[in-house]
Amino acid sequence: MNEKEYTEKIKKEMGLFEKIISYIPGYRGYKEKEIRRESDRLVRMEVVNRLKATKNTIRRKFANPTVIQKLSNEDSWRLETLMSRLDRVTQRIDKAVAGYAGIFDAIKVKEDKLDDIIQYDLNLIEKTESLKADTEKIISMEPGENEWRNSMDELISKIEEIDDFINKRSEILRGLVK
Repeated sequence: MNEKEYTEKIKKEMGLFEKIISYIPGYRGYKEKEIRRESDRLVRMEVVNRLKATKNTIRRKFANPTVIQKLSNEDSWRLETLMSRLDRVTQRIDKAVAGYAGIFDAIKVKEDKLDDIIQYDLNLIEKTESLKADTEKIISMEPGENEWRNSMDELISKIEEIDDFINKRSEILRGLVK
């Protein structure tokens, strides 16, 4: 789904009362912001679900003790690093600010910023989908081999890119990026 599809989905799910009241001047703009915020929340939850699925795939592969025994200390470090960074990124997206600013907050989140945030979040979905696909490839590799190590390092780098994306998203919401 793209940004418009998420927004349209939320609009379709509006109740009759919400549809009637959306024709009242002033309320409509307020409601549009709320729809964008809800779209943002849905997109972030989708990213979180994909990251959790990726982590579960890895966890299932290494639940077998005979697979773990094949790993050297360096390989175990790679695996632990990957899992901890996946946890960190998942938590950061799950707990990320949803584009809300109260009436008296110093920094307001305007509609154009919310659109930017939704675009960032959609890019996050693409990056997590790529991460998930790469994880599926690694699962089929023999742990401890050079190809497996290189692929693990690439996965860790991709997670760091996602972490940077989250930083940029936060900067937009804090008004640090114009």
